[in-house]
Amino acid sequence: MSVRMVPRFTLAQRIEHFVLIISFNVLALTGLPQKYFQAAWAERIIQVLGGIEQVRFIHRTFAVILIAEAVFHVGAVIVARRRGRERGEMNVSFQDVRDVVGDIAYLVGLRPTKPAFARFDYRQKLEYWAVVWGTAVMATSGLIMWFPEALARVLPGVLVPAARVAHGGEALLAVLAVIIWHFYNAHFRPDVFPLDPAMWTGAIPLERLRHDHRAEYLRLLEAGLIVDEDAAGVGGPEDTLPEPPSRA
Repeated sequence: MSVRMVPRFTLAQRIEHFVLIISFNVLALTGLPQKYFQAAWAERIIQVLGGIEQVRFIHRTFAVILIAEAVFHVGAVIVARRRGRERGEMNVSFQDVRDVVGDIAYLVGLRPTKPAFARFDYRQKLEYWAVVWGTAVMATSGLIMWFPEALARVLPGVLVPAARVAHGGEALLAVLAVIIWHFYNAHFRPDVFPLDPAMWTGAIPLERLRHDHRAEYLRLLEAGLIVDEDAAGVGGPEDTLPEPPSRA
């Protein structure tokens, strides 16, 4: 039986995600050995990559790529909002707080069904904004360390060591967040193991949309953007179309 798929990510968004994967991993591979340069494993990685100057060159090259991608992403969001293609679906609202409470109640058995999540649930929003925040901190602190003399001409020089502390701490936090948080959601969660392919294929099975993002499923169904032959089973209080996400 063929699986009915619903578009979820555009080609540009998938390319952005791929660039983010590559740049993040290369930055971690070349950045952490610089932070822990006294450790034997760090020294070994630096030697394998051709020495500290080569490591710094690779790190800065991919930092520029990540910053360029971030600028592109902001521009793409602005253009999409002006053209009405983006509806502020990553905006955090009080509904997300209600979803957290409802999800906890569901997981501990206090309610029979999970909340009707919109296109992106609270976990995906937290991860998205963590990437936005982390990229801003890493880019700002990285540029300060890259051009300390330029900064010292206009701002207090104490910002240079402060940037070094922030850069290293945020890098470690980002790596741990990816290993613990993102890997679980995208790979090890029972209903997606071993891989959530949505970001690679750009689509999500209709059945999973109905189960994991029920508010979005009902919105698309009501708008006539999808047709579900099994929709006859949809009904009752849990299927009431909730308030749409706040518009951008």
